[in-house]
Amino acid sequence: MQSLYFEDFMSRFDAGGVLACPCGCTHRLRTRTIVVEQGALERSAQLLARERGSRASLWVLSDQNTEQAAGERWKSGLKAAAIRSRVLPGRPRVVPTLELAQQLADEVRAASPDLLVSVGSGVISDLVKKISLDTGVPNWAVATAASVDAYTSATSAIRIDGYHNPVPTGVSEAVICDLDVIAGAPREMFLAGLGDLLAKFLAYLDWNLSRIMTGEHYCALMSGKGLESARTALAAARGQAADPLAAARTLTDAVLTSGLAMQSLENSRSAASAEHTIAHFWEMAGAVGNEAYDLHGILAGAASRLVLHGYRRFYGQLGSCRPDAESRLSAYDREKPWREALEPGLAPYIAKVTEEMGRRRFDRSILAQRLDRFERSREEIMLLAGPLLEELASAVELLEGMGYPFALEQLGISRESCMLPARSVRLLRSRYSSYDLAYELGREGEIIEGIRQLAGS
Repeated sequence: MQSLYFEDFMSRFDAGGVLACPCGCTHRLRTRTIVVEQGALERSAQLLARERGSRASLWVLSDQNTEQAAGERWKSGLKAAAIRSRVLPGRPRVVPTLELAQQLADEVRAASPDLLVSVGSGVISDLVKKISLDTGVPNWAVATAASVDAYTSATSAIRIDGYHNPVPTGVSEAVICDLDVIAGAPREMFLAGLGDLLAKFLAYLDWNLSRIMTGEHYCALMSGKGLESARTALAAARGQAADPLAAARTLTDAVLTSGLAMQSLENSRSAASAEHTIAHFWEMAGAVGNEAYDLHGILAGAASRLVLHGYRRFYGQLGSCRPDAESRLSAYDREKPWREALEPGLAPYIAKVTEEMGRRRFDRSILAQRLDRFERSREEIMLLAGPLLEELASAVELLEGMGYPFALEQLGISRESCMLPARSVRLLRSRYSSYDLAYELGREGEIIEGIRQLAGS
């Protein structure tokens, strides 16, 4: 059987979880054990007894769906001294708010367990990791679907003041992935995992673009690992109907590897860019009318397709772009402050916009430097973007053939709910992306028009 990418990744770190990387940084992993196999639920009982002892007390979080999928069976096979469970509703889907995390953290403090365990996918895992940090109690994750890469990351998406924010968490020390459970998850969960992986192409492009344009620190290992595993998982998706276990194994491997790269970086630079900004906006705005597809990975995939069309239009015209620095700087001087130009639809999220814009370091002199750098780096940028966008287009075509719900009508997202975050990526996230290059060149409208054409079709 083919070796797993996450195993190769973890083997690069020493016994203390430390890697002196060629990028010049020291990376650290706190996830020590990952089990991906059939029968992993049963094996994890032995692992728990060995790691924590037979008298360990547990606090386990699941929802009604994941409890049925794995929680009941997993807990029945344990010999822990005490198991306290909290089972959240399956419908409507749980929203990982800060208030809920704080409420659950109070329960954990009262119970004083030795270990927290999440049984579920993104939301359940994110909540437990946040509670783990807040209470100081270590945590494990029992995965029920390969729908997200959050299991092995060092952040959680928690809704704070109405907006999903990546916050630091307690990393899961062990992640248990039973392939029978994951292969048996609803098909939309499998598609969600594939959709989230589409973002890795855009993340790879935009991080490299920032390396060129801003001098942002770049790690080729972390960036490349996420892209490499995404490519493998998308190729394996073709055989999902014929061999669901093999497809589940490969997809699980890919999302775990992506999460480990994020954990090593202590951020999501290798995994997320403009498409996640749009998807997070849809999530927190309640823009999705079809609950079956209101999944983070599904939305990240749909947003990736939109951004792909915008980027292809922009980069397709970049070869003939000869910006007049004096004219562009004069136009910049005439721009209204962002607060005066803010669209009314963003008013409920002014705190988020203010926070992100406050992180930006940009002025007239920086714009002049960027225009000069673009002139010197045009060919390198185009050689980077062209092949990646074509590869992403082929991946989107593959998923379209599998019935992926890309269309706004399928998701129940209105055209304006689509276009508002698409027009506002730079306001909603301070991370440098192709949107920033387009803005600096005075051509941001080309990305937005490319998205508009697709959204209107």
